[in-house]
Amino acid sequence: MSPGEPPRIGDLGENRLVARFRELASAEAGRGVLIGPGDDTAVVRIESNRLLLLTCDMMVEEVHFWRQWARPEQIGAKAMTQNLSDVAAMGGEPGFAVASIAAPGELPAQMVEGIAQGLISTASRYGAAVVGGDLVGSPGPMVIDVALVGWVEEDLLLLRRGARAGDVIAVTGSLGASAAGLVALRQGFGDQRWPELAQVLQAHHEPRPRLAEGRAIAATRQATAMMDLSDGLADDLPRLCAESGVGARIYADRLPVDPACAAVAARVGADPFTLATSGGEDYELLFTCARGAVGEIAAAVSRSTGTAVTAIGEVVSAEEGIALVSTGGERRALGTGFDHFGAQRS
Repeated sequence: MSPGEPPRIGDLGENRLVARFRELASAEAGRGVLIGPGDDTAVVRIESNRLLLLTCDMMVEEVHFWRQWARPEQIGAKAMTQNLSDVAAMGGEPGFAVASIAAPGELPAQMVEGIAQGLISTASRYGAAVVGGDLVGSPGPMVIDVALVGWVEEDLLLLRRGARAGDVIAVTGSLGASAAGLVALRQGFGDQRWPELAQVLQAHHEPRPRLAEGRAIAATRQATAMMDLSDGLADDLPRLCAESGVGARIYADRLPVDPACAAVAARVGADPFTLATSGGEDYELLFTCARGAVGEIAAAVSRSTGTAVTAIGEVVSAEEGIALVSTGGERRALGTGFDHFGAQRS
């Protein structure tokens, strides 16, 4: 290492880096953490009257994130958000996480610390704590893997199965902003400064898990099924339908396309509707409920969070399949969302 050059991972070594992560994580640990990072496992206290939720998500460099486009803290925050969103989809609350990072030794240590800080601060912001993990050397690419434990009351648990023919299909918030941000980055617009671009870049780099919205939906006890939109409506809705054994009819004119997505799409030559249905990483909640319950749920979510709920379609029989209905009444396929292995082939 040259004088004045920032230290790299390989210069500091595993023990010093782990000690730093332990320092960062311990500062944010909650009361339920009995033993945090530093021992062979973490030890936490849980309540016996709740169901335990377990989830994990992995992010791979140049598949899910690009170092040249995002700050280290944003990369870490997004890795944690993926998991928090999964807990939100169950109507639950997050508890404790472990995070592992595989990185090349020549990577600046400051970058890895920034990723750790993003993981830890995002977990803390939503009531969770990072209690351990692992750090390993790798020839690349960088990989970040997070596992999260949460919980939910048994009578509030929501699953992908449970939707019934005749139910309304609804989503929280708006769709397409994150995908518009990624398209803008890929086309070289990342350094430009205009309001809608700033909005979609923030949506892409700093998505928000809908934990409060998920709790509000679950608390009404009116939803019949729910999941988060991580790979896009076109991929995620069929998953919910498959688990519930139903079909779906989505109305194109009801989709809440994010206004910033529409504005950016016009500038970069993209189709905002395709971004909203197939782009992915919106982390909004997709849920179903009886027709008479959608107003109650929307009101509950609005009261507690200010987030809008939009009815976008209806559940039909499995025999009818999944269709997108245009304003003129034409039926067509919904499209496809993000596929991890398909992305490798493209």
